[in-house]
Formats: sequence, structure tokens, C-alpha cells
Amino acid sequence: MSINSLLAQAQMYIDNEQYESAYELLEKSYDKFKNDAQYLEKIALLAKTMEKEEEALKYWEELVQVDPNSLIGYSELLDIYVNTNKYKYYITRAKYKILNQKISQSIDDYKKALDSTTDEQEIINARFLRAKSYEFLGKTQNAIDDYFRILEYKDDMAVYHKLADLYNEMDDRFSAISVLERGVKAFPEVVELSEYMAALLTKEGQFDKALQYAKNDYTKIKIHLMKNENETAFNMLDKIEDKTSVNYFALMAEYYFNMKDWEKSREYINKFRELEPQNPLAYQMLALVHDENNDAFGYHFYMGRCYSYKQNYELALAEYLNAHRIEPNRTEAIKEIIKINESIGDSTSLMEFYEKLYRQEPENTIALKGLGDVYANMYEFKSALDYYKKLIKIDKNNNEVYKQMGFCYEKLRDIAAAKECYEKYLANAPLSPDTEKLKEKVAKMQNATSIQQSGIEEEGFIDKIMKIFGK
Repeated sequence: MSINSLLAQAQMYIDNEQYESAYELLEKSYDKFKNDAQYLEKIALLAKTMEKEEEALKYWEELVQVDPNSLIGYSELLDIYVNTNKYKYYITRAKYKILNQKISQSIDDYKKALDSTTDEQEIINARFLRAKSYEFLGKTQNAIDDYFRILEYKDDMAVYHKLADLYNEMDDRFSAISVLERGVKAFPEVVELSEYMAALLTKEGQFDKALQYAKNDYTKIKIHLMKNENETAFNMLDKIEDKTSVNYFALMAEYYFNMKDWEKSREYINKFRELEPQNPLAYQMLALVHDENNDAFGYHFYMGRCYSYKQNYELALAEYLNAHRIEPNRTEAIKEIIKINESIGDSTSLMEFYEKLYRQEPENTIALKGLGDVYANMYEFKSALDYYKKLIKIDKNNNEVYKQMGFCYEKLRDIAAAKECYEKYLANAPLSPDTEKLKEKVAKMQNATSIQQSGIEEEGFIDKIMKIFGK
């Protein structure tokens, strides 16, 4: 029996006030549906109706485990816990407030929960939950304090890792390293903590100490390369079994960079890019290769790519503009500047760079479409049409241009031309969201042109037609 069939049958019993039969039916299916939120809510509500308090409590508690976003589950548990368990009451009330986006109010409830218990595990749980709320509220130091209080009760690998993360986010690398030293002592077998420690020490330039903590061969090779121990690094790379991985390609590129073999370095960077074309590191490495070869344009251009893939568009734009100033006729930078300005809606800059791209590449569809749109938005419809016409000659399948042209002709009150463009658009876009609206407009245009062709003239005729289209 499916869950829907089970719940429907149970509801039939409930509707006929056959509660025992409904409960028996649901209870028999517990093992099958105990991880289904709908099932748990139904049987919990029925147990409550039948005043089966212990069973109702059991099912409500299971419900919020299965569905941590169940408002009804937390609400019902609050009613039960208020007179039975103060610790659970305050913990549950805090979670209920968090679900209702009242996170700052949850802090006081966690404090009351801590004041209501002496059980070690309950104290740890409350402090952990409160620390997460502090994190969300941006109160990092408060979160750190709670995490350290947890460590007073027991060593916890996840807590050490979290503390290191928080210190790292605060740019307090010294404290992050200190807490990781404690973590590694407590959990020497956990590779993740040791590797985290090695990474931070490497950033601090403490290469020898980093090597003591590094567990991964790639990490060790990276450190040797940073120490300019290139022969050692190369020998280790030669022993790597998987010579097709991103890590291998990146380290080989770095090795050849150290050896000033720019061609080989580019070769491995490109292999890296083939596997991960959006990895910022590949473009940072390319930028450094160009910088070493005194190619200022290449350096700034690839640093722009690096920042773009990091989604830091402000820095990316600055780098692309630097590249453009060095070589104004290179369209690679112009195109990237256009992409960023399109995303941020800088119409003034867009006009400038569309025109620059158009001068360099008169048949570039991005430039033609962009200039057409900019002029259309400026109500310079004749200029817009000039670019749209050039675009449609090059890109005959660009159906959207016909709609834009129709709009421009309509504003210029050339009804016949507008109608023709709209019809071409509709012929290739029958399922477009604006299809019906445009069909109505074309029908009105058809009637208008028929009247005009019949020789009926009157003062303000065109104005009246345009008012009809605007309806």
C-alpha cells in the first residue's frame, strides 16, 4: 500500500470516528513509513486526539527529526514540554523561533536551556546550537566562545575545524593555527585537520613546519615547489600514479614556471583548464606566465578572468580596463568589459564599448545587437534600426531582432513595416510568451492598413491608430 492510499484509508476511519481502527491501521505500517513526514504527522495527531500522550510525544519527536522544518511538530512539542521538560522546552522554542526567522530571539532561549540542565551532553548540544545562531547573526566572537566551551567538556574534531574556519574568516591565522595544533594533538589520525594545518602554515611561509603536518603527496610537492626545491618536487611528481588529474597538471605547470620554461608551463596550464575551465587558479597561473614574459596585456586580461571566475566582478572589471588601456584595439578585453557592464546595467559604459567593438569588428553580432538596444532605449529608433538591419543580414536566425525592429517601426509610425516585422517574428516564435499580445496588435494593424488603403482620410488618423495599438 502506498503512503497516499494508507493516509486516505486512515482518514476514512477518522471521518467515521473509528479512531481505534485508524490508529491500528497506521501503527501496523510504522516500520514501512517511519521516515515519512506525512505519516508521522497523521499518526501523531491521531494519538493526540485519542489522548495517547506517550505515543504522541514519540511521533512528534520523530517528525522533527525527519522534517526539521515542521512548524506543527515543534508547536506540539512545546505544548508537551512546557510542563514536563524545561530544557527540551527552551531548545524547541529556540528552533521554533529560528524557523519563524526570529533568530536573534533564539539566543535567550538557548541560555535558558543551559540554565535548566546539568547534563553534559545537553549542555554541549545547547552551546553548539547557540554558536550556530551566533554565526548566522554575524557575532563571530560569541560563536567562538561557545565552541571553546564545548571543548571544555570533550574534544570534538568538527569543533576544532569550525574554530579554525572562524579565525581564518577573521584573518586571524595565528589563532587558527593555534587551535588546529590542539586539534591535531587530539586527533592525530584525522588527515583533514593535519592538511588544514599544513595549508595555513604554507600561507604563513612556515614551509618546514608545514611539511611536518602535510599528509597528502600533492601538498608536500606544493610546499617543495614553494621552497624552490624543484628537483625534489619533480621526483615526487614522477612517482605520482595518476598523471591525468587537475592537481598533477597544476603542479607540473608550477614546476615548469619555477624552471622558467614558459612553453611547458602553458602546456600544463591548458591541460588543467581542459579539466576545470572555470577554475580561477588556472587563469592566475596564466597571468603570472604572461607577467614573467613582460606581456602586460596578458597579465591584466587573465587576472580579469581569474577574478571573474571568483565572481569578484569589480576587480575583474578593473583588470580588463587595465588590459584595454594597454592595448585599446584588442577585442578580447572589450568583450569581457561588455559582459560585466551588461550584468550590472551600466548603459553609459556599454554604449562606449559596443562602439569600440563595432569599430574593430563591424559584423560582430554582440556589438550590433547592443548598439541597437541602446539606441532603442534612448528613443533614437532610426539609429536603432540601422544596427538591427545590419544584424539581421548577418544573423538571419536571430528572431528576437524582428520584434525589436517592429517596436522601432511602430514608434516611428511606419505601420506596414512594423506589421511585417511582427509577422516574421510570430512565424518563428509561435510559443513566445508575448505571442497573443502581438497577434492582437498585428490584427489591429491589418485593419488600420486596410482602412488607409481604401482612401479614407481624416485629420489625426495616424494618432488614432496609435492610440488603438496602445490599448
